[in-house]
Amino acid sequence: MAIPLKEKRISTLILVVLTGILIGSYLNSIVEMLPVGENVVKTFFTYSIPVGIGDFMHNKPVLVDLHAIKFQFGFMFRFSLLSVIGVFISLYLFRWYR
Repeated sequence: MAIPLKEKRISTLILVVLTGILIGSYLNSIVEMLPVGENVVKTFFTYSIPVGIGDFMHNKPVLVDLHAIKFQFGFMFRFSLLSVIGVFISLYLFRWYR
C-alpha cells in the first residue's frame, strides 16, 4: 500500500527527483552512443531542450557588476524525454518508499 505524501519529507522528494533527472540524463547519453545511426526513434528520445541562465554555447555566464562587488553566475538544465521518464519512474518508486 502506498504511503501518503504528508508523512514524507520534502527534502527526500527533492533528492528523489534529482536522482531521476540524473538517471534519465545518463540513459540519454547511453542511447546517444548507440551505433544504430540517426533514425527517428533515437532522435525522438535523445532530443533535449536547454533551459538556463547564461550563454553556455560561448561560455559566458551572467555578469553582475555592482562596482564594489562583481560576480558571475549561471546554470543550465537540459530536458529530454528520457530525463522526464527517469523522473516519473523515481516518483513512482518514491510512492512506495517508507
